[in-house]
Amino acid sequence: MKDFRDRLRDIIKSMVGKVVTPGDVVSYTGLPRYEVLATFHVLEALGIVEVINEKGNYRIYKLTSLGLKLLKALESAQGLEIQIVGGEGELAEANA
Repeated sequence: MKDFRDRLRDIIKSMVGKVVTPGDVVSYTGLPRYEVLATFHVLEALGIVEVINEKGNYRIYKLTSLGLKLLKALESAQGLEIQIVGGEGELAEANA
């Protein structure tokens, strides 16, 4: 089974260059819906994804520039540290 980092990378990678719903990401990744929905809540709170359209519980998301930086870090770094500074996230490599 994939570890959390791989699942997170797959979710973010499935969003690059498009607008998606959590259901789209479930289709692209094959991950359980509950896991994708929970991840979207966290990613939205961290500013990694943003809602571009909302009607009731139906939301359409896009990846932010911070999300692209996180994807790059997940694909290249052995260890990474996420620092949230004043509502803006910064990614920095950890000494691992």
